[in-house]
Amino acid sequence: MSIEQKIDGNIGKLFLAGEIDLDKSPEVRENIKSLIDQVKIIEVQLSKVNYIDSSGIAALVEGMQLSKSSSKEFFLTDVSNEVMKVIKLAHLDKIFQIKSATGENAAEASSEVITEQEPTPQASENVDLAPSDEVQSPINDTEPENNQTEETNPSIKRDDDDGDKIKFKR
Repeated sequence: MSIEQKIDGNIGKLFLAGEIDLDKSPEVRENIKSLIDQVKIIEVQLSKVNYIDSSGIAALVEGMQLSKSSSKEFFLTDVSNEVMKVIKLAHLDKIFQIKSATGENAAEASSEVITEQEPTPQASENVDLAPSDEVQSPINDTEPENNQTEETNPSIKRDDDDGDKIKFKR
């Protein structure tokens, strides 16, 4: 993990990269605290963070809480997909003030992308669930030549007596 601090007037920027885990989260916490003492606005840039665990999230939450108690503003900027997944999993996307490089809310932008990329459900072509009185066989529509009590070909039968239950027979 790498940490870089930049101060531009009243804005302190903390650039994080790599993995933020139990070993590295105290470093993140100390860097956020030092920025809080020096500036009015703290921005934590997370575009290059490829892994964050609960201790890293806790360091960010603590930084946000310290900022609020000191009447400072705290933002997460350019949040990577990996970090955003963890933030959403913990339901913190509504707690943190999240920005992207263009100033859009990264939480809303990522949910729109997910919605657009989800495949629409397709009906299966393998099984016809339409009501029918006859037994449908996907392999062979003819009856077996010998009169055995057990069929050799798989079949699917709708049992209208028990509601919408489907019986599969091998």
